[in-house]
Amino acid sequence: MEQHVELLKIKAFQLIANYRKPMSFNFWDTYPLPTLSTIRGWFHNVINADRYIPLSTSIQGSFSSVIYDLQTLIKFDRPERAKSKGYPYLKNFNKSLSKSPTYVANIFHNELLIYIYSDKKYLKKFAENILTNSYPSIGRYEDIARIDKIEFIKPQKVNFYDEEHIITYGIYLKKETATKLNLHGINYRMNFKYNQNLLEKTGLRYFEKKDVVYVDNGIIEENELLFDTEENRIIDLIGDDEL
Repeated sequence: MEQHVELLKIKAFQLIANYRKPMSFNFWDTYPLPTLSTIRGWFHNVINADRYIPLSTSIQGSFSSVIYDLQTLIKFDRPERAKSKGYPYLKNFNKSLSKSPTYVANIFHNELLIYIYSDKKYLKKFAENILTNSYPSIGRYEDIARIDKIEFIKPQKVNFYDEEHIITYGIYLKKETATKLNLHGINYRMNFKYNQNLLEKTGLRYFEKKDVVYVDNGIIEENELLFDTEENRIIDLIGDDEL
């Protein structure tokens, strides 16, 4: 990565959102922040990408509480699984249908700060399209996001030997970054991107995963990191290593 990297910074607000954890059934649990794959997918959708665009992100935010509600979820399945399970099959939709009551965890009053690093032509296209393609949503389609600011920044590299930094916000860190900084939080092996060739052959998404740590408090007393002085935030970019 180049020394004076330029990032796209997005400040957004969501009243309610669910960033669903995989393998959570009959209870839809949520991550505390949008996942790596959620932001990757949002980015590609906004720029109308017809192929994979390498990128890295730093996802941060804070929320007021987690609230729970009971929803009737309508799920559509692949035809072959529908027949084996005895579900009704909707020919016009080429999907099967099942309904079940499910408890859903929702992040409430979430203030997001997202940094994206990619080829600048794609970052510019994202900034231009974010409010024109359709209403912005992060997570589920109905999780509307209010975009409060979008701008290009050049973060500084700051050495925290001179002055400590207190973390008072949620942030995903690479596992090696959290270890280096002696910060502790919730460990996730998080989906990042899937193999398009395997998807076309099998219909299944095989995800490349990243080991990340969610941290929402701590003190950084040493080491050098990218830093947004305006927001008083560290930046730890997670994503494609070739950037």
